[in-house]
Amino acid sequence: MPRRHNARGRSTTERFVSLPHHMLRSRAWRSLSPVARSVFIELAAIYNGSNNGRIALSARDAAEAVGCSKDTAARAFVELVAKGFIECCSRGHFDRKSPHASEYRLTLYLCDRTGKTATKAFMHWHADESEICNRSDRRDSRSDLRDSSGLRDRELPFTVRGQGL
Repeated sequence: MPRRHNARGRSTTERFVSLPHHMLRSRAWRSLSPVARSVFIELAAIYNGSNNGRIALSARDAAEAVGCSKDTAARAFVELVAKGFIECCSRGHFDRKSPHASEYRLTLYLCDRTGKTATKAFMHWHADESEICNRSDRRDSRSDLRDSSGLRDRELPFTVRGQGL
């Protein structure tokens, strides 16, 4: 039977993505959109333990991997930065000669590029009132105001179904 672990106790067969429980239970993680969660997992899959700060993933590649449009993937990157899961280390650009994707760092781990400690900024994220109440909730509350304006108290005419129906 082949050995599955090396002398340091590390797996020699397959890599995996670690999602710590404290992150999964955080308010920031629970407020992420499904696409943003998927993009984070794609970024974490690129992380190999020594390239944090140099994790390159473009919006187009993320969109292809996750199965969404490039605009949705770009919004997922913005959401991940805003909620403190990732930081942009170098901004990407697209030239005629050489396209470069943005390089990110996962705040969950130590930065290998700068030596900066793990900030875990997502643990300090708090939702604003505007983020708690999304557009459909506001629309519902307006309709509730109209419903409670006294129109419900008005008696509606009684209707009778026809005999042949």
